[in-house]
Amino acid sequence: MRKHKAVIIVFVLTIWGLALCSSGFADISAQINEEFIPGEDSGFFYTIKKGDTLWDLSQKFYDSEWDWPGLWKINKDIKNPHWIYPGKKIRIFLKERLSLNPKIVEVKKHPPKPPVEVKPSFSYAEIDHVSFLRKNAQPSLGEIIKEEENNLLMTQNDIVYIKPSGKGTLVPGKEYQIFSTAKIKTQVGNEKFTGIKHLIKARIKILEHKVSYATALITHSYRPAQTGDMIMDYEKRNPVLTVENNPAAIDARIIASQDNHLMINDYIIAFINIGKDQVKPGQIYTVNRKNTVKDNQQIQLENLPSGKLIVLHTEDISSTVMILSSKYAIHPDDMVN
Repeated sequence: MRKHKAVIIVFVLTIWGLALCSSGFADISAQINEEFIPGEDSGFFYTIKKGDTLWDLSQKFYDSEWDWPGLWKINKDIKNPHWIYPGKKIRIFLKERLSLNPKIVEVKKHPPKPPVEVKPSFSYAEIDHVSFLRKNAQPSLGEIIKEEENNLLMTQNDIVYIKPSGKGTLVPGKEYQIFSTAKIKTQVGNEKFTGIKHLIKARIKILEHKVSYATALITHSYRPAQTGDMIMDYEKRNPVLTVENNPAAIDARIIASQDNHLMINDYIIAFINIGKDQVKPGQIYTVNRKNTVKDNQQIQLENLPSGKLIVLHTEDISSTVMILSSKYAIHPDDMVN
């Protein structure tokens, strides 16, 4: 009879142990002072040891420190959750018993964020000194009268002497640009184009300002400067342009190249006869050549796409552009659309 009862007890303990393991308890067999709670669902008493906290016991029995409020809630004789004493027994239930008033928590699903549009960009480090065309010449702040060692061509690290024009102040420590001008007069389509080309040659830093002259150091040289070249404020331009591949169509013409090339190819700087009111930096256009039949003006053929260009800088009557690619040599008066 005793053996029969012993078998029953062992069977019950085995079933209880399997239930605890399947409920997420961590190594219950290693715990001490555990007792069944008569009439309760799968629970037992645990005797608090020195150093125990509800936080630690929650982690030990429920694999989460954050279940300690539920553990405190089912042990109503614990007045302060921060004070539990060694030797005192607390009830440990299966995790399902921790929430006496379970609530359904609605997880809000946020719509996925739209993908970030990455706009293509074009970087041109030399944009500070690209030339430009204006209707009128830029007023000069001064004129180079000589180089310190009488060099005719002046480049980087040379010291130059400047005669102020009286139209502005040359401030020591401030940066300026050396430039020259040339008048452009040409036929563009059915119209004549007239403007002033400003060719930027170098960047300088004013060293001293005497009564009748100033001295300056050439810090950056793009092309040799010489006596008679003029001085203007230095304009810092953004070298990174946001690219626009399909801007609104325009009706423009190539005026000339920066350095007067007869044929304009890849990476050469040029000018078109449309300004800031119609285009902006970063826009890309197609260059077309008129396709004519010699000695027979009655036949109109489709224009030949010659290449692509990007707008670098805009002024009042023109824009500075760079030829990105050229299938055929590009010439002044070619069309830009």
